Amino acid sequence: MKKLYSLFAVAAIAVTVSAQTNLITNPGFENWTAGKPDGWYTSGITFTQSTNPVHSGTYAAGVEAPASSNKTTNPTPDIPVTQGVTYVYSGWYLDNVTNAKFKYWNQFRTASADTGGNNMQSGSDSVNNPAWVQFYAEAQPNANAVVARPGLRVYPETGGSGVIYFDDIMFYDKATLSTIDIKEFDKQVKMNTLVENELKLQLPSKSTVNIYSVDGKLISSNRVNDGESINVSHLNTGNYLVTVQDNFQNKISRKIIKK
Repeated sequence: MKKLYSLFAVAAIAVTVSAQTNLITNPGFENWTAGKPDGWYTSGITFTQSTNPVHSGTYAAGVEAPASSNKTTNPTPDIPVTQGVTYVYSGWYLDNVTNAKFKYWNQFRTASADTGGNNMQSGSDSVNNPAWVQFYAEAQPNANAVVARPGLRVYPETGGSGVIYFDDIMFYDKATLSTIDIKEFDKQVKMNTLVENELKLQLPSKSTVNIYSVDGKLISSNRVNDGESINVSHLNTGNYLVTVQDNFQNKISRKIIKK
């Protein structure tokens, strides 16, 4: 019962408008040269230029786990930062394998050295999930730091060689983010809550739409544009939960009934 309650509850938190200035070039891995993503560190890393899966756009980047230690890709060159400014590091990853795992791992650096730990270094490994998952962290630069190096770090698990996929990576000054009430974002998302064969959606921007059973099992995960529909003819009659999340931490939940 606790799981059911948590799924059908919508948190009363603030959400955001997509007004950010992304400081990462090629954040969606749309540009590649000779099998490597432009603007990203590639030395010693085995990449996959993926067309399926993708989170949005045409491509995502797959990074293969090494046999030992880890491999980290990050935007190049490093990103200049300003002391006292709060930055946000976010993105989407797909870990659906048992032989690789992931941590987001930012370094705030001087011109030549890492300045130590910060809140943009994940405290736990990713867990296997058939759906794209968003990570999100914010922090101010450590003392003496002049640049940031936001990394995507892949580790071996049970032997290594698995691939973790990444897409829509962002690093931006939080001050460029406008905040609105959850009720306003909720108004912008419209769907038919009594469905037969199609779940029809009106969205402020392209979003991830997940459908869950009442016991919390993920039924489907789709990237959906405004005005598109999801085929739900295969669903059994009953209640389901639909979550809608865009690229910027905005998320709402709705209950639907399949006739």
